[in-house]
Amino acid sequence: MTKIIREFLLAGLCEEISTEVTDRIGRKAIELRLNRKAYVSIVVDIGVEETSIGKGYFDGTTSTISSFSTPSTFEEFTEVLVEKTGEVVKKIPKYKFLGYSISVPGMVDVERSKIVYVPHLGWKDVFLKDSLSKRYPVVLDNEANLSLIAEKWNNPGLAGLGDIVFVYVSEGIGCGIMLGGQIHRGRDYSAGEIGHMTVQLDGPKCYCGNSGCWETFASSEAIVRKAQSEGLELKGSNNNERYLDILKNYEKSEYSFLIEEIEKSLAVGIVNIVNSLDPEVIVLGGVASMLPEEALKRLTGIVNSRVLYATGQNIEVRRSILDTHGKTSSNMIGAALHIIERRVDDFI
Repeated sequence: MTKIIREFLLAGLCEEISTEVTDRIGRKAIELRLNRKAYVSIVVDIGVEETSIGKGYFDGTTSTISSFSTPSTFEEFTEVLVEKTGEVVKKIPKYKFLGYSISVPGMVDVERSKIVYVPHLGWKDVFLKDSLSKRYPVVLDNEANLSLIAEKWNNPGLAGLGDIVFVYVSEGIGCGIMLGGQIHRGRDYSAGEIGHMTVQLDGPKCYCGNSGCWETFASSEAIVRKAQSEGLELKGSNNNERYLDILKNYEKSEYSFLIEEIEKSLAVGIVNIVNSLDPEVIVLGGVASMLPEEALKRLTGIVNSRVLYATGQNIEVRRSILDTHGKTSSNMIGAALHIIERRVDDFI
């Protein structure tokens, strides 16, 4: 172990922090940590309404640098992304640069770094690699999968658990599924698109072309639309910010019907997830991680009143420890970890 640590120190992968203070006789332990700046990546969070660009570091942390409104066409989006990321890459030493890691709000072929389908934006079978870089790796994954990776890495409460579902609520709803400790993506990379399961046959039209999908009732866009139809004026420049404005005002009587709608609409999908996959825990991420404690308890109660008897009716619904104050950053943290995992053999 000492030899391995020495090699890591020489390679700059970790660094000494301090020497252990103790009364014990013998060699004092030296506290170590990963060298945050040993390697750097560009992380991109493609949002339906807004895209954020940041740096990902070797310890799995990130920093957001800029953001821009997501253009509706892939061609326009690529132009802006290349321009924005190019400015950042110039300032990163080439020997430290890992490449680009992209969070996508849709289906992704992770092996070919291909965006298969983003229903909200209408993007199908498109590639970012040729536009972004021919020299450096460009890796992609679904936003919920990346959020689950980040949550598993950072949340001590998930240690030892192998069957987890991360429900990522934003303008749509995505789910990261971990079974037996591995992300389950499915044969055609559409596993986890549980936001598109049908919960009402004659329900509202969805971006995917179907009707009555779960996200047409429970996404931030759906809840905000319901609020506006009732004449409520919400603060915020996009649907996620308006959704959070609803949660901030949950104690006001005029908002109570919306909080109830959020609880019930989320519970419907979570019951189906539990009955289908039997996970050990459900983690709520994205804007749903900001649900008031009382609402989370009621939501959990609804779920446990409707799941199958075999579950013991003691399903735990937790909030993400990463998505705080409306900064839905878990997928960017996951993007930083994802590219490190993909490239670890190159530097260790």
